[in-house]
Amino acid sequence: MKFRILLVILFVGIRLSVSAQNDTIIKLSEVKITTPANPVLFDRSGRFIQVIGQHEIKSAPVNNLEGILSQFNGFDVRSRGPFGVQSDLSIRGGSFDQNVILLNGIPLDDPQTGHNALDFSLAPDNIKKIEAILGPSSRWFGPNAFSGGINIITQPDSTNKLDLHITGGQYGLFSGLLSGNYHWGKIKNLTSVRYSRDDGYQRDTDFKTAGLFHQSVYHYKHTLMQLQLSFQDKAYGAYGYYTAQYPDQFEHTRNLFSSFDVSTGHKIKWEGSVSWHRMYDRFELFRQGKNWYEKQGNWYVMGQDSAGYHTPFGFFPYTGPNFHRTDVFYGRGQMHFSSVLGKSAVSVSFKKDHIISNVLGTVTTDTLYSSGGAFYDHSAERSEINLNANQLYSKGAFSASAGFNLFYNNQFGMLFSPGVDLSYSLNARYRLFASANRAIRLPTFTDLYYQGPDHISNPDLKAEQVTGFETGVKYFSRRVGATFSVFDRLGVNMIDWVKATPQDQWKSENITRLNTFGLALAVEYRAPTSQKFLQSLIFNYTYLTSNKSASGFISLYALDYLKHDVGIIMTNRLANHVTASWRVKVQDRNGGYFDYQTGRVLPYETAVLLNAKLSYRWGKSQLFIQGDNLLNKRVHDIGSVLLPGIWMTGGVSYQLGP
Repeated sequence: MKFRILLVILFVGIRLSVSAQNDTIIKLSEVKITTPANPVLFDRSGRFIQVIGQHEIKSAPVNNLEGILSQFNGFDVRSRGPFGVQSDLSIRGGSFDQNVILLNGIPLDDPQTGHNALDFSLAPDNIKKIEAILGPSSRWFGPNAFSGGINIITQPDSTNKLDLHITGGQYGLFSGLLSGNYHWGKIKNLTSVRYSRDDGYQRDTDFKTAGLFHQSVYHYKHTLMQLQLSFQDKAYGAYGYYTAQYPDQFEHTRNLFSSFDVSTGHKIKWEGSVSWHRMYDRFELFRQGKNWYEKQGNWYVMGQDSAGYHTPFGFFPYTGPNFHRTDVFYGRGQMHFSSVLGKSAVSVSFKKDHIISNVLGTVTTDTLYSSGGAFYDHSAERSEINLNANQLYSKGAFSASAGFNLFYNNQFGMLFSPGVDLSYSLNARYRLFASANRAIRLPTFTDLYYQGPDHISNPDLKAEQVTGFETGVKYFSRRVGATFSVFDRLGVNMIDWVKATPQDQWKSENITRLNTFGLALAVEYRAPTSQKFLQSLIFNYTYLTSNKSASGFISLYALDYLKHDVGIIMTNRLANHVTASWRVKVQDRNGGYFDYQTGRVLPYETAVLLNAKLSYRWGKSQLFIQGDNLLNKRVHDIGSVLLPGIWMTGGVSYQLGP
């Protein structure tokens, strides 16, 4: 029955395209994808690719990057708090450690943990486009593009202007964004500063975030230079985020990022980039401060309660926060050229990961101290070199892309990730595609070194490896684009926390095989400019099923992927200057979570989520009112962390400039 509904929706979308007026707009098939090593038109790509444009970003009834991603095919954004406070990004059932996020082509990964992958300063209003490649993608992005990768693209506007956005809402929510586009001669600049705060929708869910983002672009003839700078400071109550047994948690992160990129040349194009990324992370398992736990001697105490935890191995008193500081140094050189064999791209990159911590890594001879009481007496580092080579060949209706990533890491040795993507046009509207790609994922420093009262780390872990296969069909017309695919992902050496008997401690091991099969459908309709009511309609559906083999062991991580994920996004023009956008999302999550109050494993409930946004624009000003979770559903994305019910917000924006 579900598949019949999907086919009906697809058929209706196609009929809409046939009956549409011939207004002048850009065809959906002409979108150029810049993410791969060789840029390619969307309609000729042999992969399942999602492109989220500025129209979808600005009209979306959401207020952060995580919310934007969660609307589209294959993305499972598992939130622990609202407004992007902390979320894990999963692509097609992969884990939060198994994808790569890039900002204008520069990777933003944090080797400590994928929990921090989305922890950087970027307002949705500054994003021009998001390109996502679903499925194993190491031959383009290098290691960790296990289940896919996304490239977030920003670009200063061509005119000078200043934008101000103010938002307020329930629970003391306030958010402000000041964003400026300005020119210094031939240099175009974008600078934005933002601040947000909230008192919390329940105990220990308050947050404060401040951030700065700057981008400078210089373009002259065949030379392009780009500078990026970013800073974010975020502190938030993390009620039950990482364990529901000790819910009063707190986290404070600071994120600094800088990069410089230059490309030049005409027939042969050369590109070079360098970047530095630093993350500070302070995590309190028992929140400290007034009305929370305060240190008395060697103990942390709140009223009659002493901070600590009971395990089968005894009572362990809490000894204080975990402190981490990670640094990632990255450099890449790349060459593009064309020949009778098509478009060629070769790149070499170097990356060094370094961490100092009081829990992760090996013990150091000296203890380092920094502000805020942080101290570091553990450290670890690793270095890697990547060689990527990719070839794109197109002739007539046929297009092929093939290449490899040859990867060497001083800790994990040499690994090889080849792949090939093929596509063939049946006619002007239908194109078949198929791909086979291999990818790897390196263990994080948490996988390798985390120790706890009930956990034993394993510094000898191997890299995870996966081979992915996919085939499907794409449909194009002036108004409608649709993609349907079937995919299978076969993973080996998967990392899991396991134990042989209930009395043992958890230990991270490479003993799990994980195979994931799925179906994906994406349909997009864009209305002609003459159409008054319906402006756009997007439908996404993903089905997943996975099986995991960890014979003879008890596994910690449940298979809690989204089995059925349905998303419908619609934009309407209600009257002159008045628009409405709607998002309906249905999440049927496999697996369950342990509820400490009842002592039982509870299944995740199917969630039907409705968001809506109503906007009124006059001149250079705009008013909006937005409602999140309007059906007031109880939602658990992760564990027993209950997300807020109905949350109403509203705001105003004003543009100074043309």
